[in-house]
Amino acid sequence: MIRPTTPDDSVALIALAVAAGMFPANETEALGKVLADYFGGNLDDGHVWITDEEEGEPCGVAYYAPALMADRTWYLYMIAVHPDCQRQGRGAALLRYVENALLSSGQRLLLVETSGLPSYDRARAFYAKCGYEEEARIRDFYTAGDDGERKISGEMRDTTR
Repeated sequence: MIRPTTPDDSVALIALAVAAGMFPANETEALGKVLADYFGGNLDDGHVWITDEEEGEPCGVAYYAPALMADRTWYLYMIAVHPDCQRQGRGAALLRYVENALLSSGQRLLLVETSGLPSYDRARAFYAKCGYEEEARIRDFYTAGDDGERKISGEMRDTTR
């Protein structure tokens, strides 16, 4: 079941992000701060966290927010599924949920950034399977030797034509 994230989900979502390999266990401070800022009302309007749960436990999460200086353009900042729940369509369901929420409110673009490192091959394959196309590659974006790839949703690209 996909639902809005609650403050009570924070600890489980940080653990989920670690289990999914998005963050080393000793580098979750930034994620914890973003969650705290979100629930504390310290982020700009429009930021959204959603949680997929199974038997009352979070098994997936997505976080997206508007690009402040662009017309109806959004960023998907995070999507993660616990390894025990991967390859069941949960990531695709979360992504479609985000896209449908944005489309139903008249939004125009959804952008996703991924690392160019080989360890992100599965993530890039996931987005390609979901219809996302590489729009740009920024050399050394994350760090020297780690390109950033910006992908765009084919579904949302044509909503204003």
